[in-house]
Amino acid sequence: MDKGYFIFAQGQEYIRNAYALALSIKNTQTINSVCVAISPDDVIPDDYKEVFDHVVQVKNVGLKYPMQNEWQIWDLTPYKETIHVEADMLFSTNIDWWWEELQLHEIIFTSHVKDYRGNIVTSNYYRQHFEKQNLPKLYNGLYYFRYSKTAHSFFKKAKEVSARYKHYADYFFAGTWYPETPTTDEIFGMTAYLLDLDQIVYNSAYMIPYFTHMKVRLQDWKQIEAPDTEDWMRYLPSKLSKQGLNIGGFLQHGPFHYQNKLFLKDQMIDTMKEIYNERRIT
Repeated sequence: MDKGYFIFAQGQEYIRNAYALALSIKNTQTINSVCVAISPDDVIPDDYKEVFDHVVQVKNVGLKYPMQNEWQIWDLTPYKETIHVEADMLFSTNIDWWWEELQLHEIIFTSHVKDYRGNIVTSNYYRQHFEKQNLPKLYNGLYYFRYSKTAHSFFKKAKEVSARYKHYADYFFAGTWYPETPTTDEIFGMTAYLLDLDQIVYNSAYMIPYFTHMKVRLQDWKQIEAPDTEDWMRYLPSKLSKQGLNIGGFLQHGPFHYQNKLFLKDQMIDTMKEIYNERRIT
């Protein structure tokens, strides 16, 4: 197919997450081809296989951390147009119309995320170190690219930045805190800056793509004096049913990044599998 969704899922926990994500894509999208990238030693369970249209293997190039290998998406994707989605997401509503809008770009990252109430997040809590060199505060959780020279150049440079992460991070984030374990937000932000593509791959005025991001400090909970900075589920009830995904009394729209792996219960997967099987029959 010309278009599809790409998920990195290295390790059995992430394969389970990717299975749930693939079910949600099949259940909500018309354009719903899914490719999953796994490690050479990983095995896809038999009952997962039918929701993955393509299974590819991440190459072992000697880099220690999984996110240092995500530049390989350029080589691994079977699609001419690709939307990358992190494994710990679910799709709650149809976003087919995004594809036509995203085609205006060769590569574009999420510039804005939302809280569970649907408000644009304004907190800079997790991105303060990006301001040191005015790096684009892009979100790797969901991004689009198509087969193009710009995208090829981007991922080629990202390969180098991934391999020399500490070298570049020490320069860009000198004197500030930054994650010592390489993450793709930082890798791709530095890559965009180095290629002078920060105004191309990131546009603060562009409202799609977006996703709901459930990190606690992004929820603007002023009334909570000392919130648990990790577990948003302490504060919000959640329910996934055939009517949709409800978080804290708010029906979710678009991609939902639950972030806390404990969120994904077996019952949720069973519900999505039931919807998937019903759709196949009809």
